[in-house]
Amino acid sequence: MQHSLKFVLSFLCLSLIFSEFTPLHAADDFVDLKPLSVTRTRTSDTPAPVTLITEKDFKEKQYTKVLDILREEVGMEVVQSGPLGASTSVFMRGAGSSSTLVLVDGVQVNSNTLGSFNFADISVDNIEKIEVLRGPQSTLWGSDAVGGVINIITKRGKGKPRHSFTFEGGSFETFKETLNSSGDLDFMDYSLSVSRTDSEGFSSANENRGNTEDDGYENTTVSTRLGRNFLDDGRVDFIGRFTKVINEFDSFGFVDGKPFSKSDAYYLALPIQKTMMDRWDLKINPTLAYEFLRTLDPGGFTKKSHILNRTHGVDVQNNVEINKYFSTIFGYEYESRNGVNEESELRDTILNNGFYVETQCHCGESLLLTAGFRHDINSVFEDPTTYKFSGAYLFKKTGTRLRGVYATGFRAPTLNELFFPNFGTPTLKPEESTSWEVGLDQELIDGKVNIAVTYFETDFENLIETVDLGGFVFRAQNVAKATVKGVETAIHIDLPQNFRVSTSYTWLNARDDDGEPLNRRAEHNFSANLSHTWREKLNSLVGMRVRSAIRSNSTGTQVTGGFTTVRAALSYQVNKSLRLTARGENLFNENYEEVFGFGQAGVSGYGGFTWTFN
Repeated sequence: MQHSLKFVLSFLCLSLIFSEFTPLHAADDFVDLKPLSVTRTRTSDTPAPVTLITEKDFKEKQYTKVLDILREEVGMEVVQSGPLGASTSVFMRGAGSSSTLVLVDGVQVNSNTLGSFNFADISVDNIEKIEVLRGPQSTLWGSDAVGGVINIITKRGKGKPRHSFTFEGGSFETFKETLNSSGDLDFMDYSLSVSRTDSEGFSSANENRGNTEDDGYENTTVSTRLGRNFLDDGRVDFIGRFTKVINEFDSFGFVDGKPFSKSDAYYLALPIQKTMMDRWDLKINPTLAYEFLRTLDPGGFTKKSHILNRTHGVDVQNNVEINKYFSTIFGYEYESRNGVNEESELRDTILNNGFYVETQCHCGESLLLTAGFRHDINSVFEDPTTYKFSGAYLFKKTGTRLRGVYATGFRAPTLNELFFPNFGTPTLKPEESTSWEVGLDQELIDGKVNIAVTYFETDFENLIETVDLGGFVFRAQNVAKATVKGVETAIHIDLPQNFRVSTSYTWLNARDDDGEPLNRRAEHNFSANLSHTWREKLNSLVGMRVRSAIRSNSTGTQVTGGFTTVRAALSYQVNKSLRLTARGENLFNENYEEVFGFGQAGVSGYGGFTWTFN
């Protein structure tokens, strides 16, 4: 550990030394490298591929769930086991669902017992934007950020207080009501959203396999952000999100019945930011994530279960602008991850202390370089050290931007993999990854055409798999290696007459060390949207999604076929207060599955309105 800390401190000192010798006659004006706000670093530029999803995207596409808009993003594989509320996993860049870190306003919300985050219950209510960072991010974000990071950010109240009421109803007796209010009250700003969703649903187990029972869903979500500025350049926010869900599902083996789960989850954050000196910003963010899941399954192996996940921590982050060419971020992160499974007597906690540093250099007008390191001290497994180097170069005459990244990452074993009775292995090592990528961003026709292409490769070691030891004895063990290769392509075109086209395509080759495909990773994922705006009143959109077949189990006996779905959305701004909406899903009634044995909705339609008032 001492050697690692010395290495990190030496790197930081080296950055300071180099900054003193940077020539002052370098260019005063830097070329815009198309910056994106990245919450952790708060830097203006990043060579890594980042996708920014805004509230405008939610409204245009009329998605009510975060999972739906993520399906269309490059490098993403989203699989849902049935109707609204069914368990939903995200695989980014071929990494496992436990290898994508999910944050809500800086709160790490991945399950401590399972490792992954269930996207089924998180709506777009009160969300300002979503940042998707693809590729290994362990240097700044620590464990679980091997495939990437999905960072969900709540709205901040601005201007005169405004309020709105939204209603939508449609197929499967689905109804959603949402009340929003936000604004600036001088002494503080606020944003508040309360929503309720009810649906009779359809059978989670595919109806075409003989299952006819409807599986219902109820969701109540409250989201708020309260903020206040202090001492000119200081700010403190209270951010909270509470979700209460009741979800029906089918029993193990697709047996009809009325099993259900109830969950209560809340995420809290209290970020405090202050400029300490002219070039030094300090941010302290205490966080808490809590989820209590109760399940009753008369037809399953486990008749009932009570599972509790609690994560609390604090992140102390320093952003230092050394001079106009160099900037550095360094900090400390503490996490306590606790999990309880009352029926299995699982009660354990993992403590982790992380130290990170990253330096960024604007070397001249067009060159951007970054380098970062992180060392984690863990209470259970061997302390890992990760690093990342990246760079980008802009050719000003052609508007071509080349970028590259080389990085390492790790995924910590879950509490179940370590300590679950008769399954866990306390001596498990973290999964490790080494990744590199090269990419190109190109603007054409005065920015009306934007093209982004990335090729990446990732090697995984110490992959944790469930091993059959015979006699119905299964253990989690470090037994596997895997290699993932892929190409990500995204194109956006602004056409005449207010038409817009956006497409994303991902080619993925994910195989283990025996050459067998990894489960639930499609080789081809494609989506396209054609949208149009008429007189700033009528917005229309037609979208298509295509996914190739995937293997659903290790033996290859379960294969989920490929599919193509088409959807459409329409909205009309009647006046400054009233907006009407309508959308149709799976318009050609495609019979398909995202997960083997679990059904998806056929052709369906929804309509509603939003009433805005002061």
